[in-house]
Amino acid sequence: MKQGVLLIAVLALTGCSSISPQECQIGDWFAIGKTDGQQGVASTKFRSYQKECAEHGVGSDFKAYEQGHAEGVMLYCTYDAGRELGQSGGAYNKVCTGALEPQFRLGYDRGRKWYQAESALLNLQKTLQRNAGTIDQLEQRIDDNSKELTVLKDKQQKQKLLDENRNLQQQLRELNQMQGQLQRDLKQAELQFSLIQQDG
Repeated sequence: MKQGVLLIAVLALTGCSSISPQECQIGDWFAIGKTDGQQGVASTKFRSYQKECAEHGVGSDFKAYEQGHAEGVMLYCTYDAGRELGQSGGAYNKVCTGALEPQFRLGYDRGRKWYQAESALLNLQKTLQRNAGTIDQLEQRIDDNSKELTVLKDKQQKQKLLDENRNLQQQLRELNQMQGQLQRDLKQAELQFSLIQQDG
């Protein structure tokens, strides 16, 4: 029993990415399967364990692994675990099947909506911030050009700066219009995200 608990702790720390010779030697395949099931890892993971243990000259027990995995999956396939997976942006997996799937799927779908709404909100905030920085740069450039125009004597150079300012002002108008639309989109995204949060 103590070996099984130790193995679960080791596997949790390594993220089940591989199996060590010591873990193969311990051979608590029920515990390994249960750990994988609890973490939502598909039972096909056993194949890589089997291969690695064979390389260390140690056999593996799929029946014990499968029994442990089935027990672990019972603990994993819950509404909360599904929601957590969806909110993290994780892809839906096929670990939860049959009677275990509906609640897990419901949680996942709600978590996924949360993730998508939050991602849309963050993207809009970043775009607004980036555009605001560009607007500041354009305004500064126009201001610098205007100051230079007051001291320039050469007509050709003056005309060049005037043309540049006209172009910059056009870009500025377009960006300000875009900011207005982005702000409206942001309010809508904030409302949608708020509704999803309230929905639980």
